Amino acid sequence: MSALFERAQKTQVLITNVPVTAAELETATFLNLSCTIKQASFTAGQKQDIDVTTLCSDEQENINGLAAASEMSLSGNFYRNPAQDTLRSAYDTDAVYGFKILFPSGNGFLFRAEVRQHTWDSQTNGVVAATFSLRLKGKPENIDAVSTLVFDTDLSPTLSVTAGSALAMTVAASGGVAPYTYKWKKGATVVSGQTAATFNKASAVSGDAGVYTCEVTDSGTPEQVITSAECTVTVN
Repeated sequence: MSALFERAQKTQVLITNVPVTAAELETATFLNLSCTIKQASFTAGQKQDIDVTTLCSDEQENINGLAAASEMSLSGNFYRNPAQDTLRSAYDTDAVYGFKILFPSGNGFLFRAEVRQHTWDSQTNGVVAATFSLRLKGKPENIDAVSTLVFDTDLSPTLSVTAGSALAMTVAASGGVAPYTYKWKKGATVVSGQTAATFNKASAVSGDAGVYTCEVTDSGTPEQVITSAECTVTVN
């Protein structure tokens, strides 16, 4: 039974390889910080609270906190690799980079931020520690876990058709990221022209006999690929 909370182990922290605009964020190339970052802490910006205590008054009496941008702290081990070097470059240039936080479940957050501060500390345990402070630009977007690509309708183990009649086989898939692509195979050979969820040939011939499978690929990144059960076709 799965626990009803997000696990921290195997969380991925990523940064884009170059500064990005909001429009470029979804399709940007990301570098993985996961092996050097141990902890990611997010603090939402403090809201401006108004405390009005005078009866029948519309006047603002107290401000309990000042409005501020959301912030995130990334802490871990100092390391020279493309991902951490990009973090330091982001600080030097004041540019806005894209970030992803992906939990093991596949849920997470996508956002843009400036690196406002970075520190390193040569500690007594023999490891140089590093901390990066980010100031978010806008609100983080939710990343929703992608469900597993599965077959709702699979191929039957056998199919017998009469020569000259139609040869038709159908699969149905769900989950993953639509749209899907379909690749039908006879043995190990891809059947040319059959790229839909239904394999359809108007007039079967004896040479159509054989073992068929359908390979379905979704549009996710990374993509999910599943292969149907084998269907042995005989042509009488």
